Amino acid sequence: MNLLELREIRAGYDRIDVLFGIDLVVPEGSVVALLGPNGAGKSTTLRVAAGLHPPTAGDVLVAGRRVNGVPPEELARRGLCLIPEGRGIFPNLTVRENLRMMSYTGVKLADIEERAFDRFPRLGERIVQTAGTLSGGEQQMLAMARGLATDPALLLLDELSMGLAPIIVEELYEIVAQVAREGVSILVVEQFASTVLGVADYAAILVHGRVARVGRPAELADDLSEAYLGA
Repeated sequence: MNLLELREIRAGYDRIDVLFGIDLVVPEGSVVALLGPNGAGKSTTLRVAAGLHPPTAGDVLVAGRRVNGVPPEELARRGLCLIPEGRGIFPNLTVRENLRMMSYTGVKLADIEERAFDRFPRLGERIVQTAGTLSGGEQQMLAMARGLATDPALLLLDELSMGLAPIIVEELYEIVAQVAREGVSILVVEQFASTVLGVADYAAILVHGRVARVGRPAELADDLSEAYLGA
């Protein structure tokens, strides 16, 4: 079964389309990388999938059910979790307080903390530290820990590596691979293909608002060069 399916999606801003008939699927239990240069429409695609931006045409299906117009909070209850570009944490709250915000789902704080600190031991060492004073990598870890606290079936990641050192990015993608092995389906948007292709099962290349190519990562090397260099 496909956990997420976008069919002929068109979307834009102020009557100017930036997506032109996007077709994309995320099969159950897989990691799909959405790649492409700046301005290709990657983040808009993710926002449409998460219910944050309405498409002007086409259908969004989650677990086989059409969800056009379904509020983002309802999609979250159905198991879809978006971790947006720019972390998405509360910088003036402590690590513990950020995690406590996720207990509204009915999960006990102790269980949330146990899961978070098991995946990200560094957060356990920073539990009373204000989130805004964490390093960029630690803030991204906190954002992921908050998202995974909802036990999602489908995880949407937007530019996970943005502004982070390569060694931290590698560590984060090891966590992504671990989460995928646990059965979570993942759609991850990245500008820098090399950071994600090592954990992706499939990749789609987005160019000028259209899917130019879909395939296994090893099949797309030449197409990626063309997409990024404009050949």
